[in-house]
Amino acid sequence: MNQAELDHVLEQHRLWLKTAGDEGEQVDLQGADLTNADLQDANLRGADLQGADLQGADLTNADLPCASLQDADLTGAYLRCAVLTDADLRDANLQSADLRGADLWDADLRNADLRGAYLPNANLRGTDLRNADLRDAVFSGADFREAKLDIRIRDCFSFERAKFTPDALPWLILHPNWVEMQKTVQIEEVVE
Repeated sequence: MNQAELDHVLEQHRLWLKTAGDEGEQVDLQGADLTNADLQDANLRGADLQGADLQGADLTNADLPCASLQDADLTGAYLRCAVLTDADLRDANLQSADLRGADLWDADLRNADLRGAYLPNANLRGTDLRNADLRDAVFSGADFREAKLDIRIRDCFSFERAKFTPDALPWLILHPNWVEMQKTVQIEEVVE
């Protein structure tokens, strides 16, 4: 899909969102080849991008809440400050993706490949990271409060200055650099 076609699809989706479905149409980019696509600031709320090839795509500041990105290939994609709240990223490939400052509140990242991903200051509150491959991922300053974690958190490169709730402690102490990192990690109860 070339940029002009993509821009047309995005405009139709914007119109669909604006008119609550009366005009335009919901974007369906399931399985689309969007390699290196320019999707900066795109409104892809609720979009179906399941199985899409988004390698190297620029999704900086993109709005993707409730989007389906299951099985999508986001290798090396730029998702800085993207909004991915409640997004379905199960089995997605996010190797070496740049998610600095991304909002992944309540996103589903089960079985996702986050090897070498860069997520400093990302919001991962309530995110499901069970069985995700976190080897060499950087989570410095990320907010993990209420996130669903498992033993694989020990494989991430860094979570210094990150925030966790006490239920994460059994997994955190397994990290090989826990002795050094515990000085900067914040453990907080959730106040409702």
